[in-house]
Amino acid sequence: LGGALLLVLIAGWALLRSDRTGPPPAEEVRGTSTWAIENYGDPDKARFQERNIVDIDFLGRTMFVHRAASRHFLRLARLFEARAPGYAAAVALGELDDWSYQNRAVRGGDTKSNHAFGLAVDVNALANPLGTVGDMPEEVVRQWEAEGGEWGGDWSRPDPMHFETHLTPKEIRERYQADGTPRDWYLEQLIGD
Repeated sequence: LGGALLLVLIAGWALLRSDRTGPPPAEEVRGTSTWAIENYGDPDKARFQERNIVDIDFLGRTMFVHRAASRHFLRLARLFEARAPGYAAAVALGELDDWSYQNRAVRGGDTKSNHAFGLAVDVNALANPLGTVGDMPEEVVRQWEAEGGEWGGDWSRPDPMHFETHLTPKEIRERYQADGTPRDWYLEQLIGD
């Protein structure tokens, strides 16, 4: 009986040891469904929308985004207003062709779209249809990307209307005030870059 117990203990120790010396877990890729669920929750869970999705004023439009990501999308609106005021005004006065939260899969796929998490907005869709170059202001796009956002216009199948956040809720809270204005330390970092 003592020998059998010793063998079980050695086997258990070896199993634990092999788990620790194995390859490290793969780093989650920002923007994937796995990453979004880990950081923002599962959109298929009961009351996800009620608990997490809020409306924001985005260039005169109501957009629905995840509460924890709202500051980053307010920042995107401020980027349009500051870097492309004519474009921002045209969006505000133009067609109602701007979209945000919708619990759905990626078009043509079975994984959740970032729209399902409230982590994506589509801006000025009629001028920026899927598969085209679109007319998004370059200075807005590049600054958004520099601040942790993703733009669909850079994808292999361009989606120039599409903007999504790749920041965690903690990163967003640390970098931006409630109205989307960068905190002083972050603004200094952005200006210094």
